[in-house]
Amino acid sequence: MSRFRLTPTAEQEARLLVHCAHARFVWNLAVEQHSHWRPGRPLPPGYVEQARQLTEIRDEHAWLREGSVTVQQQALRDFAQALRSFFGGTHGKPTWRRAAVHQGFRQVAVRPEHVRRLNRRRAAVWVPKVG
Repeated sequence: MSRFRLTPTAEQEARLLVHCAHARFVWNLAVEQHSHWRPGRPLPPGYVEQARQLTEIRDEHAWLREGSVTVQQQALRDFAQALRSFFGGTHGKPTWRRAAVHQGFRQVAVRPEHVRRLNRRRAAVWVPKVG
C-alpha cells in the first residue's frame, strides 16, 4: 500500500476535506448502529447490509452522493476490519471520529496511470472527484 503526503491547492484541499467528512460521517453511522447492540438483541448489520444502506442513503441525500462512493465504502470496510480486530482481541473498540482530529480517507484500487512521478521525491496523484 502506498501512502502519499498531499500538497493540494486551496480548491483541492476543500474537496479533500469533503471526502474526509463523508468518510467520517459513514464511519460514525456504523459506530452508532453498533453502539445500540446488547446481548439478547438482533445483531447489528454487517458490511454487506451497511453497503446496501449506504446506497439508499446516497439516493436520498445529494450532498453524500456528490462524494466518491469508493471512499465511503472503504470507510465501511475499515469499520468492519476494526470490529474484527476488536473481537479478535488485538485492538480496542471502534469509537467516534471527530472533525479536525480524525481527518483522512483511503482510496483503494489506484491505477498506475493515476500516479505520475515528477521527480525522485514528488509525484502527482489523481484523486476521484478532486483531480
